[in-house]
Amino acid sequence: MSVLRTFVTGSVLLALAGLARAQNPFDLPPRPNGPYEIRGVVVDANTGEPLPEVELSIQESAQPTSPTFEVIQSDSNGKFRFANLAEGKYSVRASRQGYAEQEFLQHENFWTGIAVGPGKDSIHVRFPLRRSATIAGQVTDENGEAVRRANVTLWTEQIENGVRNITRVQDVQTDDQGRYRLGHLLAGKYSVSIQATPWYSRYTLTGGIPAISGATTSTGKDTQIALPDVVYPVLYYPSVRDWHGMEWINLQAGQGETADFHLVPEPSVHLQVYVGTGGSGQRPNAALSMEFPGGGEGNVGGNTAVSDSGEMEISGIAAGSYRLQRAGGPTGFSGEGQRIDLSGSSELRLDEAPASGSAIRGVLRMEEGELKVDQAILQLKDAQGHALNGLYVSAGGEGANPTGSFAIENVPAGPQVLQLSIVQPQDFVVKKIEAKGAKVSGTTIETDGTQEVNLIVTVAQSSSMIEGTAMKNGKPFAGAMILLVPEDGTEIERRVRRDQSDSDGTFRLPMVLPGKYALMALENGWEMEWSKPEVLRPFVGKAVKMKVLEGQVQSVVVEVE
Repeated sequence: MSVLRTFVTGSVLLALAGLARAQNPFDLPPRPNGPYEIRGVVVDANTGEPLPEVELSIQESAQPTSPTFEVIQSDSNGKFRFANLAEGKYSVRASRQGYAEQEFLQHENFWTGIAVGPGKDSIHVRFPLRRSATIAGQVTDENGEAVRRANVTLWTEQIENGVRNITRVQDVQTDDQGRYRLGHLLAGKYSVSIQATPWYSRYTLTGGIPAISGATTSTGKDTQIALPDVVYPVLYYPSVRDWHGMEWINLQAGQGETADFHLVPEPSVHLQVYVGTGGSGQRPNAALSMEFPGGGEGNVGGNTAVSDSGEMEISGIAAGSYRLQRAGGPTGFSGEGQRIDLSGSSELRLDEAPASGSAIRGVLRMEEGELKVDQAILQLKDAQGHALNGLYVSAGGEGANPTGSFAIENVPAGPQVLQLSIVQPQDFVVKKIEAKGAKVSGTTIETDGTQEVNLIVTVAQSSSMIEGTAMKNGKPFAGAMILLVPEDGTEIERRVRRDQSDSDGTFRLPMVLPGKYALMALENGWEMEWSKPEVLRPFVGKAVKMKVLEGQVQSVVVEVE
C-alpha cells in the first residue's frame, strides 16, 4: 500500500498518519469530488457483529501523510458511507471505544487501500475491527507501599519483517498509588518489566552515602540519618531477574490481565574500574549496559564518577550480568567491550584498548551527476557477515560535507575480507569500488591490514519498479502479502520488497534493485517466518520468476497462494 508504507517503520508511519488526522474537524481540506462512493459495514473481527458509533476517517492513499478530508460515524447497524468521491485509492481508518484504532485490513505497517472508479467494487466493504486488550497492575515495595514513578516496559513477541522477535512496545510510569495501565493492545503475546529506584536514593551526602535530614538534637542542630545503600533489581513478569525466564501473557481480544510486582531492595553493587588516562587529550570513560529482551542493551542507571587519574566508580546498581565498554579518544567506543557478572562489589582494569588496524578512507560519488542526499549509510561487514561499522556520509543539508568523504579509524587489526553495501537511501546501489591498499572484486574488499585503504565508491539510483495484480480464482484479491525475494537469497534485508494488495488486487513495489527475484502473493503470509528459507521453500516453486533491469518498470499478475 503505497511507496512509503513499504519502508517507513511502524511507529514513524502511524505517527505521521496521526499528525495528518489531528486536525480541526471544521478545517478539513477540500474533498476530491466525484461520482463514486465507498460503502460498507464495520464488524467485530471475532464475532462478526455489526458495530455502531464507529468513527471512520478517510484520506487519499497517495502518501501516508495525506490529510483527512472527512470523518463520519457508522449507524446503528454498523453501516457507513463516504459519498461523492473522485476516482482513485483511499485509506479508511476506524476507531471505537474498546477497540484498537486500525486501518482497513491492517497487518504490521501495511494495509489495504480501497480503489474507487469504473469497474471497482467499493460499495461492499466489510471492515473487521479488532477489540483491544489491557494489562494493568500495581508495583509495591517491601513494606507494601506504592512505588511511584517506576518505569514499566511492555514487550511483545511477534513476527515482523518475517522474523519472530521480541520488541519493546511502550513505556509508562506508575502513578501515586503505584498503579499502571497498558491499553489499546491487540491480541498477542506480551510481557512486562519493572525498573525502579528506592525513594530515598535521591538523598545523598558528599561521598555518596545516602542520607536524609532527621530530628533536631537538644542543641537545635539538624542531624543526618544514614540510609541503606540499596537498589531494586530489574524484574520481569512474573518476578524474575533474567529476561530469558520471563513468562508471556497471551492476551485475547477484549481481555484484561493483571501483572503486579513486589520489589525488595538489595545491597547496591559498586564497581571500581581503572580506564587509564589515554593520550589523546580526552579523559577516557566507560559505559555499563545490561542486556534487554530481544538482544538489545540499555542503560542501567546508577551513579558514575571519574577521576583525572583514570579511576571510575559505578555505584547504585544491582548484582547481575553487564557489558562494560571503554570509551573516549578519537574513535569513541573501543571494541566490543567485555561481559562481567557482578555478584558483589568488584574491581577491574579496562585501560588497554583492543588493537586496531589501518584506517579505511574513501569518498562516495554518483555514477552520474552530483551526490545530492542529506545522508547516506554504507555498511561494512566481515567475511562471516557480521556488521563492523555503519558509515554516515553527508553530502547535503546544513553542516554537510559536499565531498561525500568518509573514514573508519578503528578497523580491526589483521587481514580482512570486507563487504561494502549501501543501506540508505534504499534506492541506491553500489556500482563500482576502486581501491588503493586493498584488492577489490565487485563489492568485496580484501586487505592485509598493513596499510591504509583508500576507496572510491560509485553509486547509482535505482528507478526499477514492479506493478501488478494479485488474483485468486480468477478474481482480484485484497489484503494479500506481496513478497519479492532475491532468487539467490543474498542481501535479504536490503533487497526484499513487500506490499499489501488493495481492494482491486493491485500492488506496487518501487525502488527494486537490479537482479533475479521470486515474486509471490501469500494469503496468510503475515504470520509466517518467511525470512527462513525452509518456511518459504514450499511457496517459491509457484512464485513468478523475474529479472529486474535498471530503470525497468514491469507489470505482472500473480496468483495468491
